[in-house]
Amino acid sequence: MTAYDYFGTFFEELASQGVRHVVCSPGSRSAPLILSAHAEPRLRSWVQIDERAGGFFALGLAKARRECVALICTSGSAAANYLPALTEAFYDGVGLVVLTADRPPELRDRGAGQTIDQIRLYGGHVRWSADLPVPDEVGPAHARYAARRAVAAASGPPPGPVHINVPLREPLEPPAAKAPAGAGEESPPLAERHEPAASPTEVAALAQLVRRHDRGLLAVGPSDLDPADSSALKQLAALAGWPIVADAASGLRCGATEGATIVASGHHLAGTTSFWERHRPELIIRTGHPTAGRTLREGLAGWGSETWLIDPLDRWPEPTTVPAGQWRSPIGALARGVLNSPPATGNRPATAPGGGDSPSPSGLADRRDSVWARSWQAAEAVAQRAITTALRSGPLLEAGVARALGEALAADTTLYASNSMPVRDLDTFLAPHRHLPRVVAHRGTNGIDGVVSAAAGYAAVTTPVVLLAGDLALLHDLGGLLGAVRLGIDLTIVVPNNDGGGIFSFLPVAEAVPRLDFERFFLTPHGTDLATVLAGLGVSHHLVSQAAELREALKTCESSGTVDVIEIPVDAAANVAQHRLVERSVREALSSDTRRP
Repeated sequence: MTAYDYFGTFFEELASQGVRHVVCSPGSRSAPLILSAHAEPRLRSWVQIDERAGGFFALGLAKARRECVALICTSGSAAANYLPALTEAFYDGVGLVVLTADRPPELRDRGAGQTIDQIRLYGGHVRWSADLPVPDEVGPAHARYAARRAVAAASGPPPGPVHINVPLREPLEPPAAKAPAGAGEESPPLAERHEPAASPTEVAALAQLVRRHDRGLLAVGPSDLDPADSSALKQLAALAGWPIVADAASGLRCGATEGATIVASGHHLAGTTSFWERHRPELIIRTGHPTAGRTLREGLAGWGSETWLIDPLDRWPEPTTVPAGQWRSPIGALARGVLNSPPATGNRPATAPGGGDSPSPSGLADRRDSVWARSWQAAEAVAQRAITTALRSGPLLEAGVARALGEALAADTTLYASNSMPVRDLDTFLAPHRHLPRVVAHRGTNGIDGVVSAAAGYAAVTTPVVLLAGDLALLHDLGGLLGAVRLGIDLTIVVPNNDGGGIFSFLPVAEAVPRLDFERFFLTPHGTDLATVLAGLGVSHHLVSQAAELREALKTCESSGTVDVIEIPVDAAANVAQHRLVERSVREALSSDTRRP
């Protein structure tokens, strides 16, 4: 069979398994793949001229859709440019089906152009990989098998990228009269995909810990929980009387609290010794990626409390302490299982303190009004007031931008966070409230690479999207910016511009090396006029310096339908000073608060 017969069947099957989007980059060797994908009516094809940008664009699409997205590129170094996006997808559990065109076996390792060793090119950063036979050596059944297995492996559990290397012989152009795409064996109907159920053993273990410990704590890092899972976790935390120290990208700071104590000031609380020492929990349940803030990570570990991890990706993501164990059930399913579990043998259904509430069906004591819960509620309120007061009279710098975005953006907005300072500032300064936007971040590998492309991919299928990115992250992904403009993506990018790597000013290296060396190798000031660069790419530029101007610019950009960049000039030294001022203000406010757990 021809390559077009084979891949007509392959992409028909891919669509039957639920794939709806394909991101491709131009190339000759990949022509049978690109044209066959384009011929499948259920697939939408997106063209990115840069494979690195294309990989992250597909990542953003997959995160927004919560389903697999396919990628196609030609041979050689083009395929190598997918690696940064694949590593992020692997560690963040995002399903991608990557197809890399290749020379046939007889032309490998012979000096043929655009030929590198593509077998297992991505090493351990894919869930499954295969080097296909040349299409003229197999039939349509093999095409269907390869497509089904690829989607199954990419979908998980655990989900992640898969790599299919595709050797192709010439001719690569479509024949004059090729067979209809997908001719051959009929595909079975798409099976409905369900979230994996929680393990009964793990549900029972968590329920037992909830019953046993009054002073528990849930620490939820970046995890992008959907509303249903977020609601279940909040209900369980409320019933247990356990506070949730919730990262900005956890999905827990927005929506109704369900009676739970949502703590957004964990960084500040962990940095206040007088508070932290007297609030040591007996037990910590941690899920999601480790939080970006070192103070909170080290504070959680410093307690030495019994700690259990919940991670369906089976990564054991705990770099600072030795956990008691890990559960692989999805957190939402696990929380619902505990809420619906029967009372333990010999236990009478428990009522709330005071006896006024109805017993919970699981027999868990309702501790939402416990001294422990109320103490954390009070501390969160004190910290948020102190943050607001400290920022009110200061200039609009990175902390104020993060705070203002939470106040200005609507609940139906997705706030995409770049790594480095933006994700930390959102975690530290984004106050929880019912109408907070959804926050999404790259915490698989924690790099700034490809964040514009990923946000553009997200915005391709979900709007409105606002990206908070540093100036270096923006400049690092100018190819992604060009791609977003070419594709007509509606995206607003907010850029606090501190002319370089401002995050390094917060690290010990800032004081450990001579100032000139620090600036040259770490701050790396670029001196770039963003307005000029953006104009050349066809991107609208808005320069603001006040919170009111930022809010107005966001309104203007919301209705533009194009790519807009809002730039806020930031003095790096003043920015560090403001962060220190806020930290000091919160510590003083908490230290003067005499309430005890």
